[in-house]
Amino acid sequence: MPESPDATAAEEPPLAGMRVLEVATGIAGPFAGRLLAGAGATVVKVEPPGGDPARHQPVDDDPLGHDELSPLFVHLNAGKLNCAASDVDPSWPEIVIASDTVAGLAGGPWDPQQLAERSAAGERVPKLVTVTAWGADADDPGVIADELLVQTATGFLGFNGDEGAEPLRLPGWQAQYTAGGLAAWAAHLILRRPETHMDVSWLGALLTAVELCYCDALHCERPRPLVGPHPPTAYPSGAIRCADGYVCPGSLRRDDWEMQCLHIGVPEWIDDPELSHRHRRARHIDKIREVIEPWYAARTKRELFQFALETPWAVGMVMTPLDVLADEHLAARGFLGEVATPAGTAASPIRPFNAPGLPVPDQRVSDPGADPFPTVADAGRSVGAAPGTPEPALRQARRLRVIEMTIAWAGPYIGNLLTPLGIDVIKIEAQNPFDGFRTQRPYDHGMAPGLAHLINDNRFYEAGGHFNAVNKGKRDCVVTLATPEGKAAFMELVRNCDGIVANFSAHVLPQLGLDFAALAQVNPRIVLVRMPAFGVDGPYADAVGYGSIIEAMGGLGHRQGYEHEGARISNIYFPDPIAGITAGFALLSGLHHAERTGQGIEMDVSQQEGTWQFSGEAIVLASMAGRDIGRMGNREPGAAWSGFIPGTDGWLAVIAEAQATSAINELLSELSHNDSQPTRTRAELQATLHRAGARTELCWDPWTAPAHEPLASHIEVVEHPVTGARRHIASPFTLDGARPSQAGPSPLFDQHTDDVFAEVAGLTPGQIADLRASGHIGGELPPPAELGFVYD
Repeated sequence: MPESPDATAAEEPPLAGMRVLEVATGIAGPFAGRLLAGAGATVVKVEPPGGDPARHQPVDDDPLGHDELSPLFVHLNAGKLNCAASDVDPSWPEIVIASDTVAGLAGGPWDPQQLAERSAAGERVPKLVTVTAWGADADDPGVIADELLVQTATGFLGFNGDEGAEPLRLPGWQAQYTAGGLAAWAAHLILRRPETHMDVSWLGALLTAVELCYCDALHCERPRPLVGPHPPTAYPSGAIRCADGYVCPGSLRRDDWEMQCLHIGVPEWIDDPELSHRHRRARHIDKIREVIEPWYAARTKRELFQFALETPWAVGMVMTPLDVLADEHLAARGFLGEVATPAGTAASPIRPFNAPGLPVPDQRVSDPGADPFPTVADAGRSVGAAPGTPEPALRQARRLRVIEMTIAWAGPYIGNLLTPLGIDVIKIEAQNPFDGFRTQRPYDHGMAPGLAHLINDNRFYEAGGHFNAVNKGKRDCVVTLATPEGKAAFMELVRNCDGIVANFSAHVLPQLGLDFAALAQVNPRIVLVRMPAFGVDGPYADAVGYGSIIEAMGGLGHRQGYEHEGARISNIYFPDPIAGITAGFALLSGLHHAERTGQGIEMDVSQQEGTWQFSGEAIVLASMAGRDIGRMGNREPGAAWSGFIPGTDGWLAVIAEAQATSAINELLSELSHNDSQPTRTRAELQATLHRAGARTELCWDPWTAPAHEPLASHIEVVEHPVTGARRHIASPFTLDGARPSQAGPSPLFDQHTDDVFAEVAGLTPGQIADLRASGHIGGELPPPAELGFVYD
């Protein structure tokens, strides 16, 4: 008996039938194509004459052999067809991904102006996604080695690093990976928009990923001090040496502190008023270090992580790429697979998330032009499907509605970027627990000027810089899921929504009776994205994880830091936006699947695996060469010289090829002869270096950068009913050259509950009043003083 259409659809990958032409080179565009291919799209890569420069890009100080394929290229380009430019059928793709500016595309087949004119005339044309370093209207699109310049331009490096030392960058190519991840979003979103061209820059993308670095500057209007490798407000913190490497202990939550004290054998510290409060603890770091460092040094990282598997303590191993190849959890989840290359096979991430139909088969890397160009039928669609346009079932963005059951940053990141594009995002909160980001920054560093009086009433919860930064434009709906009545009301929301994103631990939704099966009974087309720290299953599924823990377990900690360090954990929780990018891509892929097939789908997003995707070249290198990737500090692999040079007025980031190194050596010699004290301003340094052919970028900090380009044009002002006008990081996207307008401020607690239940759930005013009176929906948070929010 033949399989039913429903059964066939359930076995297909989420993006079966999507047709993507990738004419991008480097990292960002190809990473977008890799994500799309990994989720089931047919992606055709067309390389320029001479090939994609990523083919021969070194990943550390070890040069590649003659004609050796770069581990970076393998990671970015597996699973794609590689076709000759002369074979391209311009009517085939729905999406074209390019890595050039508008000027570079002018006059060619993907000229955005011509595409817009043809679309306006009623012609069906492919939608264009560009991903460039500085924006589609810039003078140049950027090259791989510009990573340091873009990271510097964001301004956050001005507070990242150690006192008295040069600024410290994120390891690898995080600006380009971030932009590539959001370009994969754009490939979905532009199909749901009337425009024909969507652009995301590396700079704009990375700004969304370091947005919390700006909360003090933009919301509280005060500098944020350098904290070094062990942030004192959450000590023990950072990468701590153990018997066979490094671990990152969790100390943010009270559970973390209590478990750590019990394991180490100092239970008296648990209730010590000077130690139990993490801010007061900073006064006693020397006392704590003297006790804990020998205890850590005597144990392996696996022994220490075992505590995380057996108790509520969050602790992460600083995993290396070689660790990943032998890790039981990642093996059980099928995160890695074999990728065939012309030089043999390599282990690499083979899917962006877990979902039915993944991983897709045929994970290989082809030589340039080695594959025949596909037909529409090859992509799994009927030959009569109209090229360059969405399937009729794909609705416009303004008709989509997403429930966000998330807290902190990783989950809220998604809705924060979707609301300016017209998607209705409903944030679900409860009275207990509410989103703790409502108390961040007002509590940690005092209220913004003129707002100190808010500590005396519940407006305190509306002034949190972190919460207000990442929840703009959403609707806030308070419901108590622990009661049958509250849960029933919530299910009526599910009935009329398209997707749900939840960043709870793996066991939470099943315990609430809100697993995918229960949700799909109410809404068979629902898309559920779950994003626990380590995924919904596997040996580590129940372990606690958040930003710093995932940074250790996800590959960043191993590569991060100055060259003399063995490992380092940052103070910016960078895995949170990575998880948000990965889960947002999963949501959009699930919506595409649901509208194409009429069936809902559950997506399992592991924050650990998502973070490793942003360092996938290190895994491929470990597989192919049997070694861990080398530490680079602030240097760019393959560049003749890269790093920071001090001026009398601050630091200057420099990238130079061979012809400029003599000028750099003269400047460094001048510094050395002056006891490392600079004698030239940054403007003077720039003039000398630019004449020599070097590229530079001024290093500001989060307090001064927003007043200068290129950052100033990425700042928008949002009027909030409690805090007043506050500056925010703007959307990273532009649509036909224009940035979408901001969707409004973050919501007040319980602001939209009644409206949402009336409009979305279809409840009557009487039903809503009864539910509110009985405490099943809505409510008020307790006075801040009752929860201990006092100044010290």
